[in-house]
Amino acid sequence: MPHPIRAAAAAAASTLLAAAVALAAPGAASAAEDGLNGLSAEEIAERARTALRGAASLHVTLDQEQFDGGTSALEDPAAADLAMDEEGRCAGTVTLTRGRGAVELVKRGEEVWVRPDRAFWEAQLPGGQGRAAADTLHGRYVHGTTRDGVLAAVTEACDLDSLKEDLIGEATPDEGARMAKGAATTAAATPVVPLLRQEDGERVTLYVASEGPTHLVQATRTSDAKEETVTVTGYGAPVRAEAPDEQDTLDLTTLRDRLGPL
Repeated sequence: MPHPIRAAAAAAASTLLAAAVALAAPGAASAAEDGLNGLSAEEIAERARTALRGAASLHVTLDQEQFDGGTSALEDPAAADLAMDEEGRCAGTVTLTRGRGAVELVKRGEEVWVRPDRAFWEAQLPGGQGRAAADTLHGRYVHGTTRDGVLAAVTEACDLDSLKEDLIGEATPDEGARMAKGAATTAAATPVVPLLRQEDGERVTLYVASEGPTHLVQATRTSDAKEETVTVTGYGAPVRAEAPDEQDTLDLTTLRDRLGPL
């Protein structure tokens, strides 16, 4: 039997990390507000990396558009919207492709609440079991901890330190890869300088704020099959991750008792 909650959370994590490849830049430098006109693309990207490294919280959104119409290249999340901080708080939504539903999630330390919608349950569980799961929950959250294997992947999707480590480490471009500065524009309603490069047959564009502190605003990675856009905001902003009311939750153990293994 599939593990629907694990699948959604793990897919969110893996796709965010895939999109994060677009956040590459070598080295590190201190943030500054003295304008970017005299800086190279690599120097600007270095400053954006430093801002990511020092952020106490981030709000990350992912949107994915498919071009090929097939299924082999489709990643599970069509979109994700997650805010997370260094204190272990996280909240947001993951939406799956091909109308397979969405999952809301809240994380506070080791405690996790997830609320898949009916479309998710019916797409993930065979026969009438998906309908039974949705009927059992009646719109409530499933509550458990990060120690449970089914919910552990949420930690990966919501762990700020792990996300930043992947952005800074795995996102380093191939040796010799170079970026070029594009014409000033706006992204996410913010004045930005685009940084462009080609990598493994894909077009990568980083959009770095050109006013105020230098930080990454948005990045896109485009191939013949798809385009992924990740937007990064909320640097240091408070993360609202309120635990649902008890009457709006059902313990994961209780759900298993009623439906069997998940």
